Amino acid sequence: MSIDLPSEWRALGEWVASTAGLALTSVQLEQLRTYLATLLVWNRKLALVSQHDPVQIIAKHVADSLFAASRCSDGEAIVDLGSGAGFPGLPIAIARPASRVCLIESRGKKVSFLGEARRAAQIRNAIICDGRIETVAAMPAHRGRYAVATARALTSMSAFLELAGPFLAPGGRALGMRSTEEPLSNSHSAEEIPYQLPDGTRRRLLVVRT
Repeated sequence: MSIDLPSEWRALGEWVASTAGLALTSVQLEQLRTYLATLLVWNRKLALVSQHDPVQIIAKHVADSLFAASRCSDGEAIVDLGSGAGFPGLPIAIARPASRVCLIESRGKKVSFLGEARRAAQIRNAIICDGRIETVAAMPAHRGRYAVATARALTSMSAFLELAGPFLAPGGRALGMRSTEEPLSNSHSAEEIPYQLPDGTRRRLLVVRT
């Protein structure tokens, strides 16, 4: 199925392929486009992201999330902590349709948004958990069940690792998306992957294995 996409979405697909080595179909890019359209509507009343220009949101949020998706594998169980506007969880679910992606969010209005975005973009492999991260982590259905834990701008890297630990199965990994240099505690050894967003912003992905 071929879809005629606007230039900014074709450019995103090219960036993802060249920077992250991830090939997205036109159908997946259209899903991302629908997700963003839903976000823009809800952003007027919820302030989900600070930007209002869709091109900026694509460059800063969608692209960043897709870089994290490139470090996930098809079929893995993935949990996104504190999903908020859905980054990176919903783009990861779109990019990795064979994976099960759980988005955890405790704020009711944002949970409602995530449900509407999932429905509108037909993201069938994403589930939304309404609750605090620590509460969900204690549930048998989630404790030790995931290969990957992600978070974007949630908290410090050390705090993120503490929150992610209970969700991860042995050999799992935490993906921390960071913009500034932040030292890890001596108890953690991270692989650092630097990259540059389409707007030139420098980012790094920290991968910590359990």
